[in-house]
Amino acid sequence: MFRTILAAGFLLILSACQSQPDPLIISSDTVTDKLSAKINQLKVDDRRSYSYLYRHKKDEDKAQFAPAQRPLTDIIEEALQPVTGASDNNGLTWHVTIEKALIDATLHTVKYELEHSVTIRVEATRGNRRYSNFYSGTYNSSGGLKPAQATIERQFNQLLNSVLTEIANDPKLRIREQEDF
Repeated sequence: MFRTILAAGFLLILSACQSQPDPLIISSDTVTDKLSAKINQLKVDDRRSYSYLYRHKKDEDKAQFAPAQRPLTDIIEEALQPVTGASDNNGLTWHVTIEKALIDATLHTVKYELEHSVTIRVEATRGNRRYSNFYSGTYNSSGGLKPAQATIERQFNQLLNSVLTEIANDPKLRIREQEDF
């Protein structure tokens, strides 16, 4: 009887450790726009071939996945709102594409390793002039046992904020109406 209870308890604990991760709560602070030129139109697309944000590799053929609770396109569009709102029709548009947004987790017996990575491409267009650039960042962390979901979310949010702030404050993306060549 004691062995049966012990085995059942062990299986319960083991199954709890292997449950699917909850969707990640990702948010981004509204960027601080240090430039005066606003854009007329902002379009955000997700070009990733996968829909998850968190990937925990178990072995070569198995992994656990977790999506973001809200679409990243909505989060990025909300964060970049301060750069929009040109009252005149200056024709400046941004096409923002998410090329990569991923948290890779490797869990060992007594420690974990996380690699957060974000790559976003922005194409600015005004009339017949275009400028595009890739903005990316990575963040690696490690710790003991298993990472808390709040830690994973906080680290990714900080990385995403950093990349979006870089985008919002790149003067090359604010193609001036009259360029001097």
